[in-house]
Amino acid sequence: MAKPESEKKVALEKLVDELMKDQPSRQTIKKLTSELGMAYSIDPLTQMNTVLQSMNSVLLPSNRRRDLER
Repeated sequence: MAKPESEKKVALEKLVDELMKDQPSRQTIKKLTSELGMAYSIDPLTQMNTVLQSMNSVLLPSNRRRDLER
């Protein structure tokens, strides 16, 4: 069963907070990405890119997202 958008937003924010730390916990990152159904990457930049793309799809209303993609 998919997470409601509000729960997904909170989990994504926790994931971003963890990734922004000087020494992020790999276990926490793996756990959160697994809960969100996202791919885990050992490379922090790749992981942050994946997370930010997911946040973009969750936080931007669909009409606004279509405008930005044009």
